[in-house]
Amino acid sequence: MVTPALWLTALLGPPLAAALGSLVDRNTPRVRAVAVACALVSCLAAGVVTFVPALSQLTVPWPSPASPWLGPSALRVAGLSAVLVTLPPVLWLVTIAATPRARLDRAALRRTALATVVVSLAFCTSSPALLAGCWAASSGLFLAGVSRTARGRVMRALTAYHALAVVLLVAGVALTATSPGHARAGLWLIVAAVLIRKGIFPFHAWIPEAFDRTRIGPTVLFSAPELGTYVAAVLVLPHAPASVLRVVAVLSLVTAVYGAALALVQSDARRTLGYLFVSQSALVLAGLDCTSQDALTGALVLWVSSALAFTGLARTVLALEARRGRLRLTKYHGGFDQMPLLAASFLAFGLACAGFPGTLGFVGQELLVDGAVRRFPALGFLTIVAAALTGLAVLRMYFSLFCGSPGASATLGLRWREAVVFGGVAAALVVSGVFPVPVVRSLDRASEELLGHRMSASTQGAPEPRPATTPQLAARLDARPGTPP
Repeated sequence: MVTPALWLTALLGPPLAAALGSLVDRNTPRVRAVAVACALVSCLAAGVVTFVPALSQLTVPWPSPASPWLGPSALRVAGLSAVLVTLPPVLWLVTIAATPRARLDRAALRRTALATVVVSLAFCTSSPALLAGCWAASSGLFLAGVSRTARGRVMRALTAYHALAVVLLVAGVALTATSPGHARAGLWLIVAAVLIRKGIFPFHAWIPEAFDRTRIGPTVLFSAPELGTYVAAVLVLPHAPASVLRVVAVLSLVTAVYGAALALVQSDARRTLGYLFVSQSALVLAGLDCTSQDALTGALVLWVSSALAFTGLARTVLALEARRGRLRLTKYHGGFDQMPLLAASFLAFGLACAGFPGTLGFVGQELLVDGAVRRFPALGFLTIVAAALTGLAVLRMYFSLFCGSPGASATLGLRWREAVVFGGVAAALVVSGVFPVPVVRSLDRASEELLGHRMSASTQGAPEPRPATTPQLAARLDARPGTPP
C-alpha cells in the first residue's frame, strides 16, 4: 500500500539524492547518469498519483497547528495538484537528457534537481506560506543559474523584477492572513506578483531579455511549469472578485496577442522563443477568468500542453545552437535531411503551441474558446488571433532552421538520447491530442474543484452560478464508461 509519506519520499527523494550526489562525485557523466535514473523514478512516483484514482487524494498531515499560513494539512495532492505534480520531474528529465554535455556541469545538474524539488513541493500544497517560500527559492535558483552569463544591466534587471515579485507575494500573503480587513489589498499584491513573474504586460520585458542574453536551460526550467499560474489558481481564484479576475484576463489577452505579434518579427531565434512563451503563458492565465467550467478546463489543458511543447521548442533551439552557434532567422540554415526527427518534433511542438488539430494544444484552445465565447466574446476572438500569429511565427522559425542548404562544415547528427527525448515529447503531445479523454477528464475534475472553492469562499458575496458543461465536453467525458456525472 502506498502511504503519503512513502509517495512523497519517492517523489522528492530522487532529485534530492541527485543534488547531494553532485556534491561528492566529481565525475560529471556519472552524475548525469544518476540524475537521469533519479528523474525516471520521480516521474514514476508522480504518475502513480496521476493515473491511479484511488491515490489522487493523498494528504500528508502537518505537525503544526492549523493556521491561516500553513493550514491543517499543508501538503495535499488532489484535483489540480494530482495532474501538475507530474510536470516538474518530466521537465527535469527532458532537461538533463537533452541538454548538450558541454552546457550541463555538476553545478547545473544540482540546480536543476533542487528546482524540481521546489516546484514539486509547491504543486503539492495550497499553504500560502509554503507557496511563498517555494516561489522565493525557485527565483533564487533561477538567478543563480543565469548569473554566469548575465552581466551588468541584464542581471540587475532580472534581480529587480524577481525580488519585487517575492516582496509583493510575501506582503500579500501576510496581509491576507493577518488582517482580514485588508484582504482585498493583499489579493492585489499577490496578483501584481503573479503578473511580474509570468511577464504579463506591462511587466513582460524581462522574459525576452532572459532568453536572449542568459542561458536558455535555467530560463526554460524556471518558466515552463508556470508556478505563477498555480499561485493565482490557489490563492487568488477562490477569493478574488469578478472584477479582479476580469482585469487579469484582459491584461493577459493583450499580452498574448502582443507577444505572438512580436515573435513574428524577431530576427533572433532566442528572442522569438521569449515572446512565444510570453504569449502562451498569458493565454493560460486568461483562462482563469472563470467565465465557465469549460473555459477553465481549456486553460488547464493549455497549461500542460504549453509546458511540454514550449520546453521541446526551447530544447530544439539549444540542440541546434550547440551545433551551429547563435541562430538568426534572417537566413535558411538547412538540416532537415540530416535531422528529420528533430525537424518533425520541432514542428509538432510549434503546432501544439498554435493549437493545431491532432495535438493537445488544439483540445485546450477549443475548450477555452467554446467555453468563454458566450460570456466573454473577446476572450475567444483574441485567443484565435494569438493562435494564428503563433502559428505564423512557428512556421517562420521552422523554415529558417530546417529548410535550405546546410553549411559545408555543419555536423548535425542527433545523439540517441536526444532522439528519444524529442521524439517522446512530440509523441506525447500528439497521442494526448488524438486521445484526449483521460487528460480532459482529470483537468475537468480539477476545474470543478477550483470553482467549488470559489463558490464556497465566505469572503465573497454570492458568486455567479457556474454555467453547465458544454455538450462537446460532456460528450468527451461520457465517451468512456465510469465517467463521473
